[in-house]
Amino acid sequence: MKVSYRLLITLLLIGVALVLTAAVFKTQHYPGSDYLILVGLAIQFVAGVLVVWKFANRLGNKE
Repeated sequence: MKVSYRLLITLLLIGVALVLTAAVFKTQHYPGSDYLILVGLAIQFVAGVLVVWKFANRLGNKE
């Protein structure tokens, strides 16, 4: 499966949206906001690692 930068950036933005939504929920003391923050951060982490991995592989192929 070929993963594009567009998909990775979209995943990263989804993670950012989840974290921001969870932050608003947390200020309103809604239940479950802790889990929403964790899910958003996990998505951001996975997308960030995949972006770095894809970029490193692209640099390795040029040399």
